[in-house]
Amino acid sequence: MSKKKSITRSFFKKITVYDVLFSLSFLASLVVSIAMDKKDLVYVIPVVIFTIILKYISVAKKETKPLFIFALLAILVSNVLSLYNFEDYFMWITIATSLFLFCTTLVLRGYLSKTKLKSLLTFPFLTGFILVSYLIFAVLELIIDFIPGNMFFFTFLCIFFLLIYALTFAMIYVNNMYNNVVVLLASGIFYIFQICLSPINEFFIYNKTFTVLIIVCNILSIYLLMKFVSETNVLDVKDVKEKYI
Repeated sequence: MSKKKSITRSFFKKITVYDVLFSLSFLASLVVSIAMDKKDLVYVIPVVIFTIILKYISVAKKETKPLFIFALLAILVSNVLSLYNFEDYFMWITIATSLFLFCTTLVLRGYLSKTKLKSLLTFPFLTGFILVSYLIFAVLELIIDFIPGNMFFFTFLCIFFLLIYALTFAMIYVNNMYNNVVVLLASGIFYIFQICLSPINEFFIYNKTFTVLIIVCNILSIYLLMKFVSETNVLDVKDVKEKYI
């Protein structure tokens, strides 16, 4: 058997039914977002996220983290409400998103090393964090007139947890203790882009292309996050800092 055939057979052996379901549901979401009304995504997005949950459980097995599953269910609620009616359910969307960010941050803190935290206070790291913060608050300034006054608390709560989440995955990336930290970084970037673009698309100017980009970034961010959490183990449990927030 040639080396090429051996590699091909090995590749297909690694593909599971959950990978096939994810690919099909992702493709269906993409087609619906392009060809149909945004509300029709309510019927396909839950399938994508449930497939990701099943994929996570099948990979993690005994190491499955209930808190991470809860986080995925929270983002499912946020996504469904966003697609159904973003403005009417804005408060519940921000609460569900905050829960997702908070729970995910708690899961990710286990991948931080306290021995390397001091080395993170570098100019590139601080500059990157400031730029992300500026982007988030620039978007907030753009849409602030469209947000009801009684929703400011929930909006800032969501922004606070988003900044903490961004800080956490950025620290893990800079620590560079794992061979797939790029997966986590890509997940974080996709999520920040999606969460910044969503209110602009809903409150400021609606665009079909934006909807497609939001759906793609949202699904990829969740899938890549699941991939990192399910395939990455803490290198040294004794070296995990117990409190980061």
